[in-house]
Amino acid sequence: MAAKNKYSVEQFIALTRNYIVFQYSVSRVLPSLTMAQAIIESKYGNSAPGNNLFGMKGRYNGQSQLLKTKEWDAKQKKYIEVMAEFRKYPSWDHSISDHAWLFCRLARYKNLLGCKDYRQACKNVQADGYATSPTYADTLIKTIEKYQLYKLDQEAFRLYG
Repeated sequence: MAAKNKYSVEQFIALTRNYIVFQYSVSRVLPSLTMAQAIIESKYGNSAPGNNLFGMKGRYNGQSQLLKTKEWDAKQKKYIEVMAEFRKYPSWDHSISDHAWLFCRLARYKNLLGCKDYRQACKNVQADGYATSPTYADTLIKTIEKYQLYKLDQEAFRLYG
């Protein structure tokens, strides 16, 4: 028997929404994009080893873990399994902050900062190379629309301009 998920999507959104909306004030990255990525990448918090909500590779304050992952191989036109080093965080808030900081510090994500159209932001993040999936932008957009995550953007605009 498969284990039951600890969080529903609604519970996950409720647990992370305030901090994700707040991060907009710091990064100017749309909360809808951030939330959709967290939902997709972590199965709404139920698959987030090391509190890594975004599947970010590398190290965080020297902390990481080696995990199996699937990557799209464009040459073979299929997903392949690889082992990769993923960041390990003390909390979800640290993961959310680091995600925002990644977009702020890397020039390739400059087109996300201040973008107010979630559809365009989703296309940008895929074009910028965030994920290997060829359907990443479409998946993000469908997630935003299914859960009405654009309401988080409206809240951020109201609170932080």
